[in-house]
Amino acid sequence: MPVKNVLFFGAGASHGSDASNVPPLTADLFDELCRFSPHAWGLVDQVLADQFRDDFELGMTQLNPPAAAPLLIAMAEYFYTFSPSSSSLYMDMAARIKAAQRWSGAICSINYERLVELSLLSRGIIPTIGGEPTVSDSIELCLPHGCCHLYCEAVKGRAGAVKMNPWLIKTNGPVIPLGNPAEFRARIVREAFPPVMSFFAPNKHTTSGHSWIQMQRDRWSQLVAEAQNVIVVGVKVRQHDAHIWDPVASTNARIIYCCGATAAAEYRTWSASARNGSNDLVFDEYFRDRYADICAELKL
Repeated sequence: MPVKNVLFFGAGASHGSDASNVPPLTADLFDELCRFSPHAWGLVDQVLADQFRDDFELGMTQLNPPAAAPLLIAMAEYFYTFSPSSSSLYMDMAARIKAAQRWSGAICSINYERLVELSLLSRGIIPTIGGEPTVSDSIELCLPHGCCHLYCEAVKGRAGAVKMNPWLIKTNGPVIPLGNPAEFRARIVREAFPPVMSFFAPNKHTTSGHSWIQMQRDRWSQLVAEAQNVIVVGVKVRQHDAHIWDPVASTNARIIYCCGATAAAEYRTWSASARNGSNDLVFDEYFRDRYADICAELKL
């Protein structure tokens, strides 16, 4: 059943959602990963480290292939550490959705952490990942790039016993979430295959759960095509991410865009060319600055 509103969150939304304990923006991500996992990210040589700091996505393409999967695993472990506080905007929005009861909407996130999912759960809303909700007090959560706690059950291998070129491998099969920290920790330590997360690289290649990710991307396209309003928060336009931006370009929905002044200017340029975006509402400020306006647009 088509939903009226689609909320689309990127790194800028999560970074601005709370006063502390939030993931860094891309420019600071490499150094934070090095601090968290000196045994993995901290061993990247200086030349490549500078590339990561300059352009994280291009840095991923320069990795020695056998090193890519262990680094993605360490990244998943890092993103699993984040949880929302009571002052999180995600928590407040989840409370508003709960209070609205029959609010017609779905949420999409391209972030690897679980802030949105945990916020929904804390407010008594069941996030349905991988399909439309079938129970009350549930909302669809679409994850076109996967998430740190998702694992593909089709293929397993013990860490240290399997070496692979993850750019050449795609596994398919059932995907399960590991919400229990102890279960996640056991899996992240022993498993050679990374969680169901697209690599943070220009082609967004997915090694584990490739077909599941493709279904999520197809669902994103469908949600955007059928929506009346698409609210984009904290996502910069990267045209090489065609699976994300082609559906936005072709939808008849009204777009509400919020990502700061520089990104807003880039969005206006792209929108004027790609979708004749004269009806788009573009906020030049950040998530927290325009949170009340976004809620008003959503009727929350």
